[in-house]
Amino acid sequence: MFGRAPDWYLDTLGMTVSDFLFLDGQRGRGPTMAFIRCDLGSVPADHHTLAMHLGPGTGYVHSAYQVTDLDSIAAGGEYLEERGYKRSWGIGRHIQGSRLFDYWRDPDHFMLEHFADGDLFSCDVEPGWAPMSTSGPAQWGPPATRDFLGASPSPQRLRDVIEAMRGDNELDPARLFGLFKAANS
Repeated sequence: MFGRAPDWYLDTLGMTVSDFLFLDGQRGRGPTMAFIRCDLGSVPADHHTLAMHLGPGTGYVHSAYQVTDLDSIAAGGEYLEERGYKRSWGIGRHIQGSRLFDYWRDPDHFMLEHFADGDLFSCDVEPGWAPMSTSGPAQWGPPATRDFLGASPSPQRLRDVIEAMRGDNELDPARLFGLFKAANS
């Protein structure tokens, strides 16, 4: 269950939350996404080491690799494109964490991200709360793609949604509708 999953990282590994996202009109139901970082006390740490979200499926979404600057992100993109990788979304700057980003799919369809210039947080920074929407993940850059959002329709995706609705979790019709609405806003 999404509601309990972040708690394991917080309680067992001593991580802390930088930001929560919630569905429009449903903040009282709790977060639908959590950006979690290593807690280094007063030493500033990256905005997030782990991001978790509510959704019909479970599993790995992407790996992120920090590079030095925007030039390195662009050069890395050229390198990946020459080797058959396909851009999923980018180049842009996220709102939560303020990272420059560029997402790619490798030839086996796994996603990776190059990022640079993100915010650092110490223990005195309280978690932020913001509404979830596809127009909200970037300060600037192209709109989030269907590929990045995982919104590409497929029979397996439909099976994942149906199975999630049957399970003992927070994904009920109101939250599912909220996720679809956020993915199309």
